[in-house]
Amino acid sequence: MVDEHSQLEADIRALEGLSVFVAYNANVDAIVRVDEDLEAFLDRPSDPGERHPPSPLASKRDLATAITHTMAAGRGDEVAMTDEFSATLEAEFEPDSQQMGGQTGIMTNLVSALGASPVTYTYLLSDRQLSMFDHSDTVEYPKVENGEVEFVPLDEAINTERTKINWVFEFRVDDELFGARATEDTRFIAASRPPEFDLVAGDLDAHVDQVGAVVDGALLAGYHNLTPDHVEESYEQAHRHARDVIRRLRSGSEDGLQVHIEYAVTHDEALRESMYEWILPEADVVGADTHELTLLHDDAELEAVETPPTEATPFEPEEILTHYRMLDAIRDELGVGCIQLHAMEYHLAVMSSYPHPEAVARGLEFSAVNAATKASLGDISSPADLETGLEYEPSAKGREAISLLADHLDETAEDGVLSTPTVAACPNRVVEEPAGTVGIGDIVSSSSFVLELAVANDRDKSGPGDP
Repeated sequence: MVDEHSQLEADIRALEGLSVFVAYNANVDAIVRVDEDLEAFLDRPSDPGERHPPSPLASKRDLATAITHTMAAGRGDEVAMTDEFSATLEAEFEPDSQQMGGQTGIMTNLVSALGASPVTYTYLLSDRQLSMFDHSDTVEYPKVENGEVEFVPLDEAINTERTKINWVFEFRVDDELFGARATEDTRFIAASRPPEFDLVAGDLDAHVDQVGAVVDGALLAGYHNLTPDHVEESYEQAHRHARDVIRRLRSGSEDGLQVHIEYAVTHDEALRESMYEWILPEADVVGADTHELTLLHDDAELEAVETPPTEATPFEPEEILTHYRMLDAIRDELGVGCIQLHAMEYHLAVMSSYPHPEAVARGLEFSAVNAATKASLGDISSPADLETGLEYEPSAKGREAISLLADHLDETAEDGVLSTPTVAACPNRVVEEPAGTVGIGDIVSSSSFVLELAVANDRDKSGPGDP
């Protein structure tokens, strides 16, 4: 049996040179610790913690309403801001720190840190944004010249002085704001929505098949960034265009390009409905957290379960059975090959007609190491950092939950890991006092997906009769 350090070394070797297209949303995250200084800056909301946030956020009182509601609810949340209020925050408040943000930015930094070769597209690439890419010299950008896609270094792709900035308000259990008390370690994101994020990538859209011809897979996100100001008639028009781009991207690959779409929270029900109808069915893999899974289940009006679990209540191992039923119902409804859940105590995937399902469990185990490393260090800058993740033991609660699921399916979980042609699960490695919470879900999804690609590619090359 291979020990976990040797396995990690093998996983890292498998990623060398793997080419992945990553798009569409990168920004700078302005990180703010919820404390007395923030309370002094904001305006007191009515009924702190009780009211749902308005959307979009247009004032200091709106922002206070959103943060206190998120703290009391015990789960992370994100709401868009108006351009005017976004400008007010940037002009009047100083963040504690800044870091790469946006799913595409976070996933690109991880993929490049692990030794793979990302091709990244985002709408706004300023000098400030460029400075947030940890390994910019290993990242290529697709530019179109005379109908041909050229892959140029990031520093040759600067196209604006404007930077998309999201404000991330982090808090820990028992932190207070206007008397509202945090029930979990998590964060609230006040997101900017520049008009450039309209899911139209100019000349690249018509020639994206040339990208599909040279990459091994695609990590796509940012479809939730639309606002009513981005579209002339409805979200459907923009998302149908985006769907056609995904299909064109896939058409460039002779072997069938694998596409992972990362879901994200939006309070705009019409936007979620449009994503569900036009974007998610195009994925081979959909990634979501527990809150996003509940939204997907509710929006689809499925009746797989009566009451989804919430992170605001103490974890019970039986929750995994509920999550499994929800995932199975949504996967069937969407018609996708695989849907993956990253929860606090475990990672879980439900599959059907998904190539190389045996690679999924290995990808989930790898993602647990990456998540623990990110939580512990706050960043992953090189493959060597992942040894930190191995210092954290797999969750005992996660193991118990997976054992219950295995019994339910008449299967066996070995060392806490379940791997079948239709279900994979592994315990997470929980860091009790994380250095930060932003982007861990993106770390889980991207690390698991790229390792799945690498393992599948190795097996395709070796052939079914080879060891």
